[in-house]
Amino acid sequence: MQQSNTRDWSRDIPNRLTFSQEQVVFVIGHSLRCLYDDVLAADMPEPLKALVFQLEEKYPP
Repeated sequence: MQQSNTRDWSRDIPNRLTFSQEQVVFVIGHSLRCLYDDVLAADMPEPLKALVFQLEEKYPP
């Protein structure tokens, strides 16, 4: 005879998770950093470098 596997999994799953704001900011920041590290490390294309140079000359930091 087969055993019925009708366990109610919804009782095992918590209905609420709580995180502090610092934890949320850390996780989001870390995730974004991982996603965009290669973008930040890449060289800037020459046309964009020229545009930035022109803007810095016109509006010094």
